[in-house]
Amino acid sequence: MALDIRNIVDAEELELFTYKTKTNHALKTMKAHCDSDAFITDCRDKARQKINRAIVNGKIHWNRLPKLITQNTKMRKDVDGLDMEIFGLSFAPHWISGFNTCNGLSIGCAESCLMFTGMGQKFMIDANGDHTVAIARIVRTILWFEHRNEFKTRLLHELELKYNLLKSKNIEMGFRPNVFSEVKFEKLFPEVFTFCENKIPVYDYVKDIKRIKDNPFSSFYNMTFSLSENNALFITTALSYGCNIAVVTDIPTTKNPKNKKEYLHAVPEKLTINGITLRCIDGDKNDARFMDTKNKFVVLRGKGKTIRKDQTSFMLKVFENNV
Repeated sequence: MALDIRNIVDAEELELFTYKTKTNHALKTMKAHCDSDAFITDCRDKARQKINRAIVNGKIHWNRLPKLITQNTKMRKDVDGLDMEIFGLSFAPHWISGFNTCNGLSIGCAESCLMFTGMGQKFMIDANGDHTVAIARIVRTILWFEHRNEFKTRLLHELELKYNLLKSKNIEMGFRPNVFSEVKFEKLFPEVFTFCENKIPVYDYVKDIKRIKDNPFSSFYNMTFSLSENNALFITTALSYGCNIAVVTDIPTTKNPKNKKEYLHAVPEKLTINGITLRCIDGDKNDARFMDTKNKFVVLRGKGKTIRKDQTSFMLKVFENNV
């Protein structure tokens, strides 16, 4: 019996070692890519120019900079049973800004990141040759790393203004601190959670299992474990902490021609991943993960052209294998 237990421990240690090795490789790979990509470095330069123009005599003039909290298409989707609007903080992911914002990244998620989908697609350049969406995301990220105190004050100000405006209209508010990133705001910016407690549900997709285990605001900061090609070993742990598991799949994003608010292809009733079978939730109906019932796979449809070329197994083949 002792020999069997030792083998199990060895297997777990090997799996964890492999995970750490792949994560470190992904961090180094994406840093090298971002530092050498002409589009990214051009956006970085323009972001810094924008920040420099907004700082006069050491004071940041926020009216010259992008707003910190914004919405995207998915956040604007109706939340069943609630009159609610969701806002989020969109940083540039991984090393795009020159600063790393995604410690738990994998090659698959980084290459397929939603940063460059929707309004962030690289071809969406304005008349001045600027990609305003990418530049705005980099601006916010640089401000967080280089002007943190001013950033915190401004974010709390924007949150309070938005919350009060919505409250005056009897509309509830939700907040997602990490739209494309994974910054440990619960440790680095606890004031924002103090502000949100008892009035604004907060949520994120999280790859770093340590954040889930150490979440100091778990009563209202909902974390959904985000599956990648190399972190399935943490599924059981995430479930034990009450977190659902988000998985990106190859189910098409085609809309129902009879109802453009619905998808043509439904998510499966159940999925089995890493030997674990759970019922599924359609994660594309809205972004309100804090509304989800527990012990589920949150199924997402892979978006953007890049993910269709995924060779890392980041995107789970659900549709293709059942056609």
